[in-house]
Amino acid sequence: MKNQRWLFLLSLLLVISCGPKSEDILEKPLAEQQLEFEIYDSLVVDYLGNLYLADISPDGKTFMLFNDRNDSIFLTNTEGKIFSKFMRKGEGPEDYRVSRYNPPQFLNNSEIIIPAWKGFYCYSFSGNLTRRFEMGYNPSSSLLDLYNNKLAVTKSQVIYPWEGRNGDSLGVQGKSFQLQTKRLEVLDLESGNFTPVAPFPDQSKFKTDRKAFFNFNYTTRLAGLGDSIYVTFRNEPKIFIYHLKNLNEPSKILEIPFEEFIEKAPKDENNLTSYDMKDVYSGSINLLIPTGENRFLINYTRGLTDEEYDQAFSKTGQINQEFYEEISKISTFGWILFDGKTNSPFIEKRTEIGSLGKFISEDEIWFTPNYSEVEKDYVVLYKTRLVSK
Repeated sequence: MKNQRWLFLLSLLLVISCGPKSEDILEKPLAEQQLEFEIYDSLVVDYLGNLYLADISPDGKTFMLFNDRNDSIFLTNTEGKIFSKFMRKGEGPEDYRVSRYNPPQFLNNSEIIIPAWKGFYCYSFSGNLTRRFEMGYNPSSSLLDLYNNKLAVTKSQVIYPWEGRNGDSLGVQGKSFQLQTKRLEVLDLESGNFTPVAPFPDQSKFKTDRKAFFNFNYTTRLAGLGDSIYVTFRNEPKIFIYHLKNLNEPSKILEIPFEEFIEKAPKDENNLTSYDMKDVYSGSINLLIPTGENRFLINYTRGLTDEEYDQAFSKTGQINQEFYEEISKISTFGWILFDGKTNSPFIEKRTEIGSLGKFISEDEIWFTPNYSEVEKDYVVLYKTRLVSK
């Protein structure tokens, strides 16, 4: 799983036992703080093998995990006992086909929603199809992200960065596409209708007909908090903030002051047809989690310049484990806290902590084990909080 970090807090605690006083934490500049994901509890799941945490129900009573090898879904109680297991990837009338696009997520305390090819598929906790919402066109995807969520659920809507609408006329990338595409689809849960919203903002480098970017450069991430939706594009260090009442124009834009973030140069062609692998290894915003007003937990990768890529590739001759070890010496990656103006240094976490499974608050952040570093005969989910050392 080491390679996932490529295709892939937090505010400080006011009261921390055995830690700095809260007034000291608040006075210390964010850039000078050393933050850490501190493990203070765990949940052992009654399963022999590797499972990944997908979500925790809104009422906190149910944990949802998935097996990445066969797309099986597991539901456990708060004691880690599995009470339901099913798989819905298939050819049956209640199944989703081809692939899911993100991990499954709780729609509410009794339903699961899965973004998959064609649309959204909702299931009961026993695996029975409850609702199906298909878009009427074949979606495309610049990058599949099977481990990280980018779906926002409100009381009456589901918002997701589907791609592919008007693909027959616009294609999936290019100069004309950049001016006309809309980056999000809003599903009205009552009517079942999809509405495209959020064109590239005028302040985005992707809103241009002078140059063309490969579509994986603007793979769209989003998250919701309160009455706001937060949008980022993979290779642009900005956060576009929208109010739910107006999803076509951002109400606020924040620039993320990364110490280093490699932005790829666009191309002159009107329509891009092929790319070099070095184009993929750019700076990347992998996950964005709002933790409060103008406070964000961000997972990002610095990326490689073309020269750095060529240098690493020349040592290995192919993209393999040795190649990833070479580029890991050059490019930095991990989690930071951004307060709207300043970034923290990379947040420390122990080697047994793997991918983030569920953010509930700065005092409750759940992680899946790092299966590439820690060998266990059981699944243990780590409950952490952010502390300042």
